[in-house]
Amino acid sequence: MSERYTLPDGVGGSRALTRTLLVWGLPILGWLVLIVGWLLFADGGGEKDAPKEAEPPAAKQTEPPAPAPAEPPKAPAPAPSAPAAPTPPAEPDPATPYDFAGARSHIGLPQENACATGILVDPATRKVLWAKKADQAVPIASMTKMMTLLLAEEAIAEGRVSRDTVIRVTVAAYKIGGAQVWLDPRESFPLKELLKTIAIKSANDSAYLVGEYLGGGSMPAFIDAMNARAKELGMRHTVFYDAHGLGDGAKRDNRASAHDMVILAEHLLAYPEVVRLASTRLDSFRDGKMMLKNHNNLITQRVEGVDGLKTGYTEKAGFCVTFTCKRGGHRLIGCVTGFKAHRDRDAFCKALLDWGYAQ
Repeated sequence: MSERYTLPDGVGGSRALTRTLLVWGLPILGWLVLIVGWLLFADGGGEKDAPKEAEPPAAKQTEPPAPAPAEPPKAPAPAPSAPAAPTPPAEPDPATPYDFAGARSHIGLPQENACATGILVDPATRKVLWAKKADQAVPIASMTKMMTLLLAEEAIAEGRVSRDTVIRVTVAAYKIGGAQVWLDPRESFPLKELLKTIAIKSANDSAYLVGEYLGGGSMPAFIDAMNARAKELGMRHTVFYDAHGLGDGAKRDNRASAHDMVILAEHLLAYPEVVRLASTRLDSFRDGKMMLKNHNNLITQRVEGVDGLKTGYTEKAGFCVTFTCKRGGHRLIGCVTGFKAHRDRDAFCKALLDWGYAQ
């Protein structure tokens, strides 16, 4: 038989309560802790409403930031700008003297010994590349016509005459011999046609007629103008007695140095019509009734770049030529005199140009 044990008053109730709390309270407390913990830590550790220090937003990075440089970084170089347009080279000034320093006097070319006097210059640099007795005055024969052409072009430019000015042939012009186009006193021609015969065929009668006309009907007046212009250009070793190069009535020959002739040539190059005519191999006169063949073999043989300028020959002068050439935009001017044969003159000029452009 079991014995019933009775607890003192107040003891049994307390134990029951304690047991109830242990049985139900602890699990409930655990769940409450879990719920509160989840609420706290699921949303940023419970700092959603807590005040934060203001911080700049972090930039997005794909690589770790580089360490700070020891010195302040240099300013970036400016972006390259579009290249400026090249400045065109300045036109040579014919008034600037040529520089003979460094000029060669003997280069060993074939026929060089057959040349009496000569010169080759670079007008852009004002340098003399080659010279042989370049300041010695010698007979220049039909190279004289270069001055006749220059005075005619200057008269046209100044408006004193025009290319269409009609000039009647005079008896004095008709009587001029040598290379000619057989002008007749019954004929009249525009100035431009006469200039064509001078530049291409080296017509003595046309040169006389043009000079006479520009001199106001006086050949002595035109000769004075030729000599005055030569002096103005600095042609120190030049003297003219006629407009064509055959010599005057007193058998005096026009004389100039090779140096003077390249000075004259450079001034002529300022007139495109002279260059056009001087580089023309074949043309016609008298409405096609007469053909004009260029006397300059450097033109007719198509030596590279040669575009002028004027040949000459008399027994005293020998075969001579003032020539102009432009290759690849580079201009050279030369003059040679005193050759006994035109073939030697032409061969030497071609070789001299090739040598000059190789320098």
